[in-house]
This record gives sequence, C-alpha cells and structure tokens, in this order.
Amino acid sequence: MNNRTDCEIIIWSPQAITILKPIFYISILATFTHLFFWIQFIIYPSVRQRSMQWLYAYLVTDLLLIIRFFLSYIYRWWSFCIPHLLRIVICYCEAIFDNYLNLLQSYILLALNICRYLQIVHNHNVYSINTRLIIIVHLLIYLFPLIGHLTLIRRGWSTLQSPSDDVCDLLPTSLLVQLLFLLFSYFIPVILAIIFLSLSLNYIHNTDGIQSREIVDARLKYHRQLVIQSCVFYSLWLLLWSPHLLVFPFCYKNSSIGIVAQILNYISITVDPVVIAALDVRFFHVWKSSSHHFDRQIRRKRSVRVPVVTFSSPTNSLKRTAIEILERK
Repeated sequence: MNNRTDCEIIIWSPQAITILKPIFYISILATFTHLFFWIQFIIYPSVRQRSMQWLYAYLVTDLLLIIRFFLSYIYRWWSFCIPHLLRIVICYCEAIFDNYLNLLQSYILLALNICRYLQIVHNHNVYSINTRLIIIVHLLIYLFPLIGHLTLIRRGWSTLQSPSDDVCDLLPTSLLVQLLFLLFSYFIPVILAIIFLSLSLNYIHNTDGIQSREIVDARLKYHRQLVIQSCVFYSLWLLLWSPHLLVFPFCYKNSSIGIVAQILNYISITVDPVVIAALDVRFFHVWKSSSHHFDRQIRRKRSVRVPVVTFSSPTNSLKRTAIEILERK
C-alpha cells in the first residue's frame, strides 16, 4: 500500500480461523438460547416487568456482542479491496464496541444490585416511583463508557492494533492507563455490586422487630428469591466474564490468554438467558403453562372417535353402524 488512498484486502489468516472456530460455534449456540428467551418475552406479557429491565438491558448487550462477532467474522471472508479510511473506521468500531459492551455489563449489574438493595432493605420500588431517575441512569451508563473510550483514543492513551488478517483491538499505551482502565471497568463496579448484594443478604436474615411469623416468612421467601437469583447470576458472571475484563487491558484479544478469556466470555453469553429464566418464577410459570397447553393438544389428537355410518333402504328404515357390518363379515 503506497499511500492512504490505496485499498487493502482483508481476509482471515489460517491461524486466526483456527483460533476463532470455537467462538464461532459457541456463538451459534448462544444465538439459539437468546432467540428462545426473546420469543418467550414477546409472547408472554407476564415476563415483561419493569423490575427486570436491567436484566433485559444486560441480555441486549449480549445480543449486540453476538452480532458484533458475526459481522466481524463474516466481512473478513469477502476477499475484496477495502479503502484505507473505511478500513480504519471499521477497525475502530470493531475494537471499541467489544470493550464498550463488556464495560456496560459491569455497570448494568451494579445498577441491578443497587435497585434490589433499595427494594429489599428500604421497600422502595424505584422502577415505578423514580422512573425519570432510572432513565437518566440508563443514559449515563450507556454514554460515559463510550465517551471514555473516545477520550482514550483522542488523547493517544490507547493504540489501535489493526492486522489485516486478524481482529482489531485497542490497547492502553502505559501501565498507568491500564490500571486506571481496570479500576473503572472492573474493580469499582464489582466491589460496589458485592457490597450492595451483601447488604441485601444480611438484611433478609435480620428479623428483629417483626413479631408475626407469617410476615417474616413471606418477606424472607420473596427477598430470598431475589438475592439468590442475584448471587447465582453474579457468581457465574464473575467466574466466566471476569477473565475477559481482567485480561483485555493488557493482552491482545487473539493471544493465547486472550482467546481463553474470550471463550469463557461467549460461554457466559450462551448461558445467561438460561440462568435468568431458570431462576425467575415467572418464567417457570410460563414454561408450566406452555407444557400444559402442548399436553392438552397432544391428548386431543390421540382421542379419535369412531365414525357412525347410517344406512337406509326404501322398504325399511333399518340403521346399522359400520362396526356392526364389520362384525357380520
């Protein structure tokens, strides 16, 4: 390529194809699990609740990560020449939105745990009482990480890795920037989320001042369900997603360490809708209702009635059924 007006051919190297194949197959499976989840969301109004908006926002980022991977994977199979400027724009988008969407999920889960803490400890339904505040928090969560990434690029604090035969990536230029990025992308949201989750867990075991055993049991049952859901989901997130957040400020995505972190990342994307649906009683009721409906349909098809055939003659009005005629034969 002699000057910046020339174009270049973008195509996967054999090594990159081999590395990305496991992620490709995991992403196909993830597509089906998410598709099944969103079909239930569309069909059944009972699961469309305001209190689950953070979980749905989290799953939307999962979907966007799947779409981003497929777009990045597919366009490198087209062996045509891409202008340099367009190539740089595509490469920046590919690198930014992977890191950006992963960063979003940290703060979405933090917002979820804060709202559940207010709901459990202070009996404050923020979703209906503070609707405007929730909208503002949504906007801040979506805008600030994007502004942060653009600032890093503008200031020259991160460099673009753009091989023509592999994925694009953004890496911080110094150890200080790497540590600051790790602090704001992982440690601050994770530590705060664990604090609010621990406060909620401690509160449901505190029954002092409540005299009625029925009130205690009802409160514990409902609150325990919320906290267990949060604990299980957050534990899986820390186990499968944390390696990617901890690694990507320091390592290139398709390095040996980076690819292992990505595989765990996409496994988490695959199981997210399954875990959310399995831990929520509303989805259990939806599955139960659906299974009963299908069971009734199957029983109706199996119960086939024997038709009755009536014969008449001019001389008499003798009626015989088809079963009687067969018996005479």
